[in-house]
Amino acid sequence: MRIHKIRTPHICKEGRIFSWTSLIYSFGLGLMLPIFPGFIESIVKHEAYVGYFYSVMSISMVLAGLTSAYFFRKYPRMKILVVSLVVNALLMMSFVFVNNFYQLFVIDFLRVFASLYVMMSMALMVHAFAKAKDLGKTEGFYFLFNNIGYFAGPLVGGIIAKYGGVEPVFVLSGLSLLVALSYIIHQHLVEEHPSLALPHKTKKVGVGLENVKLFLQSKNRIGAYLVSVALISWMSFKQIVIPLFVLAMGFGADTAGLIISLTIVPCLLFEMPIGKYADEKGFRIPIALGFLIITFSLLAISISPYFILDAALFIIANIGAALIEPLHDVYFFKNVKKDEEDVLFGIFATADPIGRFVGPAIISTSLIFFPFQGLFIVFACIYAFAGILSLLIKE
Repeated sequence: MRIHKIRTPHICKEGRIFSWTSLIYSFGLGLMLPIFPGFIESIVKHEAYVGYFYSVMSISMVLAGLTSAYFFRKYPRMKILVVSLVVNALLMMSFVFVNNFYQLFVIDFLRVFASLYVMMSMALMVHAFAKAKDLGKTEGFYFLFNNIGYFAGPLVGGIIAKYGGVEPVFVLSGLSLLVALSYIIHQHLVEEHPSLALPHKTKKVGVGLENVKLFLQSKNRIGAYLVSVALISWMSFKQIVIPLFVLAMGFGADTAGLIISLTIVPCLLFEMPIGKYADEKGFRIPIALGFLIITFSLLAISISPYFILDAALFIIANIGAALIEPLHDVYFFKNVKKDEEDVLFGIFATADPIGRFVGPAIISTSLIFFPFQGLFIVFACIYAFAGILSLLIKE
């Protein structure tokens, strides 16, 4: 059976397999969210430098995105997924042995590189199983499972870190990735769909600048890229600022994990309905509304005198992200030809590292000059601008 004839994940076996794999994988990554900014701070010795470290690590993702066209033309997506999961798992567990900056830098640089290949191979295969008219619902279902993992992971990671330290968290995170690998291998997808074991046919262009030029020929692809950069910068903001903010307020990793997990609840509630809405009525309004919700929530945090209210506002802000997350990939795929997907998706995927570079860099620079309240105002202005620009999106 040819892959493009298989229907969307929410009504087919293959799609459910990818969604469950994503849930287990995101659980493993989520375990680290409450502890990793603090772990980095313990090595770089200053909270302002944490954001700069994340920004430097994003260079690894840029390299992964720019080289992906070569690898996806030469190797099957399934093989890339398997190798990337193994490498990622081993590097996760290697953090147990890190005790200086150079070790941290090398291990995390390689881990981030492998992580982007996991993300790209999964996204491309999920899209290959989806019908064009159901792409929004497909992405909504996939991100629903992804966010269930991100909901459970920080809760468990924060509790383990409080009572057992960070080392068990790193080990469990790596083991979770190996469980995801074992799960998808034992589903025998390659046996049922031999095309998954073959390199995907793509447009015959080179890597690097040739692909960039092709990508830039469409204003809509550029728009999708900018929306993705803004969304990823919010994710970086949340992942870095919440743990540091919680620690600055005198609370521990378990509290940070609880708040991070609760911010995922809006994603669980809204991403499926938003995907269906976008298939029927378009995605311009949900994206614009999402950025404006983030904007007003951050402004409210900047003037809030209560920690509990701050936590609630972080959760409300992520309602905005839940309106955007299942749509930014859809926006890209609706503006690219089938034979260009593997070539151009690597360029689009660099929006992730660019967002993770820009967001943390602004965080660290803002913390040098402003207190936390000033940081929230700076990012509120950024997302207000993103919301206005997203109203110009062409359906």
